Amino acid sequence: MKTFPQQNRITSLQVDFFQIRRRVSNLMFGVHNWAELDDVQREEVKEVIAEGLRQYYYPPPLPPPFALTMGIVHEWSFMKPIHKFNTAADQREYPLPDTFETPVGEIYYQRDEDDYYGPIPFVSTTRNLKLENRQEEQSPPRFASLRAEDSTGDSPQLQLLTLHPTPDKEYSLMFQFVATQSILTEDQPYPLGGQIHGPGILSACLAAAEMYMTGSQGPRYMDFMTKLAGNIIRDNQRGPSVLGYNGNHRGARFYGRGDVREYGGVFYQDVDYGGYMQG
Repeated sequence: MKTFPQQNRITSLQVDFFQIRRRVSNLMFGVHNWAELDDVQREEVKEVIAEGLRQYYYPPPLPPPFALTMGIVHEWSFMKPIHKFNTAADQREYPLPDTFETPVGEIYYQRDEDDYYGPIPFVSTTRNLKLENRQEEQSPPRFASLRAEDSTGDSPQLQLLTLHPTPDKEYSLMFQFVATQSILTEDQPYPLGGQIHGPGILSACLAAAEMYMTGSQGPRYMDFMTKLAGNIIRDNQRGPSVLGYNGNHRGARFYGRGDVREYGGVFYQDVDYGGYMQG
C-alpha cells in the first residue's frame, strides 16, 4: 500500500524541494514517500533533481515553435545579484564572491562618486596588463578585468578582479554578476525565482526524470519548454524600460573612438563589438 508523507505537505503555491522530490520519486519509482526508497533510488532522485535545476537555471536556447530567434540563451534576472566592495590604496586585485560566474554590464561608483567618475568597463586581462605596463599610475580606476586564480582542482576555481589604474584611495564600487547556484536540500528547500518560477522548475525536474528513464524527450519535456518560454517572457517584462548608465559624468573624461579602439573594443548597450573579453 502506498503511503503519503505526513510532513512537509503543500501549504502554499510555493514549490519547494519536498514537493519536487515527491513528484520525481513518484514518476521514477511510483513512490511518494521518501522513507520507502532505498539508498540507490534516493541518489538517483537527487541526481535527477540537480539536473532539472541546471536545465532551468541555465536554460538552453528555445527551439521552434517556442522561439522565433534561434541561438539566444536567456539569463534569469533573479540570478544576477549585486556585489559591493571598497578599494584600498595601492591594491590592484580584489577577490570575487565564491558564487561569481560572469559580470553583467560595468562597474559603477557608489554614493556621490558616480556623479564624477564614469562607469568602469571590463576589458581583457591581456589589455589590462598592457595598460599597467604602459602607465604605472594611481588614480580612480577606469578599467577592470578578470583573472582566474591558480587551482589544483581540490576546490572550485575562483576569480580575481583587477583594476587599472591602481586605486589611489578607498572607493566604493558595485556591479551586477551572474551567480552560480547550489542544490536543493531539506535545510534549503526553496529554489530561486519565487512562486512564479516554481512550476517551471518542477517541470524541468520531471523532464530530467523522463530523460533519465526513457533516454528521450517526451511530453514532460514539451511541458517544460512551454513553461520555460512563458517564464522567460515574464522575466523580460520585469526588466527596466531604460537600459544603461544614466549618470551625468560631471568632471569625467569622455573617450573618443580612437580611445575606444586603443582600450579594446566598441560597445553599445553593454554589447562588445571588439572582442574585449577574448584575451
